[in-house]
Order: sequence, then C-alpha cells, then structure tokens
Amino acid sequence: MAQGRGGKAPRAPRIKTVRLDDPVLVFYREKQPGNAAQQLVMDAKVLPQVAILPFEELINRPDIYFDGIDNRELPGSAKNKDRMRLVGTFGLATSKRQPVGDGRSQYVRLRKPKQGVFYVFQDDASQYRSLVNDGHGGARLDFQANVLPGLDSVRAVYVLRMLEPAQRGASIR
Repeated sequence: MAQGRGGKAPRAPRIKTVRLDDPVLVFYREKQPGNAAQQLVMDAKVLPQVAILPFEELINRPDIYFDGIDNRELPGSAKNKDRMRLVGTFGLATSKRQPVGDGRSQYVRLRKPKQGVFYVFQDDASQYRSLVNDGHGGARLDFQANVLPGLDSVRAVYVLRMLEPAQRGASIR
C-alpha cells in the first residue's frame, strides 16, 4: 500500500452529494490583467455574486464549485467500477450561452441529473491551472500557466453516468 506524508496511509477520496435547485455552468473569465478562464457550477440564485465578488472570494464560497474535468471511478464501489463513471457536468448543458452580468463571463443552464444530485470531490488544483483565455472569447490549454496560485485543491462537481456495455473495460480509463 502506498504511504502518504509522515508514513501514514493515504486517505480514500472523500465524496459528498449536493442538490442544486436551478444549476448553471458559468464560463468565468478573470478581470484583466489576469488570463484565467474557469468553468464553475452553482445555483442560478448565486449568479449575481459573480459580478460582485473577486475570484478568490467566489471559489471560497461553499455553494460554488469547479466543473469536474476527469472521468473518475466511483470510489469504494469495486463492483460498479466498470459500469459507472463520474463525469463533468458539461454534457448536461441545455441552452445557448447568456451573459452573467460582469461583462466577461457567460453561463448555460444545466439539466438536473436523473438521480437529482451532484457529486462533490476535492480535486487536485493543478489539473485546473491549464485553462486560460485564448484572446478570441474562448479558452485554450496552457500547461505552464498557474492561474490558481496558492491552491492545492478545489471542490469539483461531477454527475454519475452509466456506461454502455461497449464502453466498459480498460479502454476508457
């Protein structure tokens, strides 16, 4: 078994569930001179905060999450690891982008997952550091940019997806 710092065994990933009444995916763009572009998930009633609060305060709010960027196995469920995955929320987006009100960011509404809950993980922040403005209204990957300095983890939201039989197995990992 792999050892963590100080000789202790590493903890299993912690997962919790959260319900959002009116979920939205926000394509958040940092104020100049910054170059960060992040995908945040929140309830629509929280949208006005995007125009008011600086990014550091937004991500410290307990009701604002990062969109999951991985294709995770459901932890602690060996029998289901080949049948289910936790994936980001982008596939739930239903409508065209609308302005948030801060002059930089946009959002889309999300359909609620069938089970009604989203799954929240503490993800490694280094995975989120590569998304930067491309200068043309979109985002591009830049693995050198650290747009989340001082953060080691973020709260990320996922949805549960059942895999089709053809998708099961080692090829999707």
